[in-house]
Amino acid sequence: MTRSRSSATLLLIAMLVAGILIGGAAEKLRHRANRGPRPSYVERLAADLGLNDAQKDSVQTILDRHQPAMDSLWQLIRPQFQSERQNIRNEINSLLTSEQQSKYAEIQRQDSLRRAEGDRSRNGRK
Repeated sequence: MTRSRSSATLLLIAMLVAGILIGGAAEKLRHRANRGPRPSYVERLAADLGLNDAQKDSVQTILDRHQPAMDSLWQLIRPQFQSERQNIRNEINSLLTSEQQSKYAEIQRQDSLRRAEGDRSRNGRK
């Protein structure tokens, strides 16, 4: 009994971590696809790679040129991605106690608010 309980606990933790990682990756993809690359990406490359101004301009041009294709791809996979994310959340939720489900719902609510706030600040609204 203890072994199966430990296995269930480890599975729960693994699924929670997977959900968090998938959610984080989704958020990064969504921002890239919907808003274009963040200006800080070019600056981060400049700092990490020592790019000069001409190289920074060229990198930005490359990113801008590919953005429509990235947007199109994200629009195609978004519904499938959201469905899969919801399936993961439902499975995790089914493993939780009522108290844990309430906390999990609050975590998801806070994540949604944080994403919405990020959307507003990236679009020049606060």
